[in-house]
Amino acid sequence: MLSEHDRKLISYFRGQSQKESTAAEVMVALSYPSVGAVNLHVVRLAKDIAGFLSYCPTVLANGQKRWWPCLFEGRDEKHGFVWTLRKDVEAWFISVHPDEDFLFKVQASAQDSAARAKRLPTAPKKPAVRVTTVLVFDRNPDVVAEVLAQALGKCQRCGAPAPFIRKSDGSPYLEVHHKIPLAFGGEDTVENAIALCPNCHREAHYG
Repeated sequence: MLSEHDRKLISYFRGQSQKESTAAEVMVALSYPSVGAVNLHVVRLAKDIAGFLSYCPTVLANGQKRWWPCLFEGRDEKHGFVWTLRKDVEAWFISVHPDEDFLFKVQASAQDSAARAKRLPTAPKKPAVRVTTVLVFDRNPDVVAEVLAQALGKCQRCGAPAPFIRKSDGSPYLEVHHKIPLAFGGEDTVENAIALCPNCHREAHYG
């Protein structure tokens, strides 16, 4: 599962004009303690993404594994080694974090009020519709039912009672969340699931 720190790093590159930056620029922009800390984070994140996407590291002649190419393309420039976010990694990131992609666009708009003011008067009043192909997991209904039964109508994170009762069946409304997301290899099991109130569920994804 990508941490907030991981998502922040990828979102930083997505926000650059050419989706590229040096480690020194990342250090300053995201307040890392050192360039070395940036490099360590990149290697760890690249290993995680390699696992998600079944990528393999570049193996050098001496047998050393180079992981960052699983995340970035790279080139030497006068001002330093430049990383460019891979297009396939960005596409994967958007597919597993669609809400975060929309939030990214909202944040970009919020940073340029003049451009936003020019766009709004001519913006379509009806949103566009697009067809997408997505992977859908066939979740086990027994897992959901068991987790909700164990919760006894209370959020298993904050302990508060369910915020309302479902009209359909009179059950307390809680949402079952996978601790390790299915998209990241998590199991569809009772042990990997937890019943959350809507607020805690959103915090689990975006907090």
